[in-house]
Amino acid sequence: MNRTARFNSIECTQNNKSFYISILPSDVLKNICFVSRREENSEKGFQRSLNETRAKDIAKYLDDFKGVIPSAIILSAQDNSKFLFDKEKNEAVFVIAPSSFMVLDGQHRLYGLFKAKNLYNIPVIIFNKLNTADEVKLFIDINTTQKGVPSTLLLDIKNLTGRETKKEDKQRQLFDKLNSNSVLAGYLSASKSKTGFITRVSFNSATNEIFESGFFQDKDVETIYKGLKNYLQASEKVLKKSKSEKAKLTNATFFKALFSIFNEVIDKSLKDYGDLKPESLENVLEPISKLSYDNYTGTSNATLTRIVSDMRKELNEYERRYINMPNSDIF
Repeated sequence: MNRTARFNSIECTQNNKSFYISILPSDVLKNICFVSRREENSEKGFQRSLNETRAKDIAKYLDDFKGVIPSAIILSAQDNSKFLFDKEKNEAVFVIAPSSFMVLDGQHRLYGLFKAKNLYNIPVIIFNKLNTADEVKLFIDINTTQKGVPSTLLLDIKNLTGRETKKEDKQRQLFDKLNSNSVLAGYLSASKSKTGFITRVSFNSATNEIFESGFFQDKDVETIYKGLKNYLQASEKVLKKSKSEKAKLTNATFFKALFSIFNEVIDKSLKDYGDLKPESLENVLEPISKLSYDNYTGTSNATLTRIVSDMRKELNEYERRYINMPNSDIF
């Protein structure tokens, strides 16, 4: 037999609509909550699929890093919960029954709680007597109108927490140096997305491989900065030679493509010229100036993959033309 639970609660009314704020333990939530996913119910489901990795990361954050989750999970009480608010005692009263509360927002936080080794209390906001249309509308409002903090801002302020990785610390320093003195000076946006600017998120994503392999893998920030500064200078000149309107370093897709071939260009410059001067890097990059960059549309991974593939093809074709040339034809 299902038991009735009572938890201290506060009633809040906005625009003639009431909801209830309470704190519930994770073991109770595990027995009452469910998620209506689109992939499982094509007629009435509306939630995205659960990301298991994200849920596990949240559990680890709570258990291992002693983190806190102060933001509320939003629930919709179903008929079988027999939910009511006792105004005299300021208590939320409901029956603990399976699938009696639908999760409108916070499924990953909730499943992170379920995967955690310890029990935790978490704030919840409960709506009552919503129909399916009301639930979907609220879900849409939460995920459109009430937007979260941009990821580029979160990355920009991460150093203030003292939790940056060594790689992120180097990337932050490089980003700031290049934004002060390079061909991209003034065109790197630290805390928000802007058209015609490269954000920290795009910069970090593009430069990740530099710290994992290649010539600069174990170099200090100042050495990497000199290499990146020269590479960007050479890249800008080569893109201008293409005469394509879209061929700009501030185009995030082309920026990422150029860094996808970065290690190959660096290795070839060192091999052929013995240095990483702008003119040497420009000579190595010269073949990609033949590409018609205006023909690449969209910002998808497929577009990026195609650009990188075409860049590599031009670089390799150029190398083959000269390697295969008979000595009698050189002069």
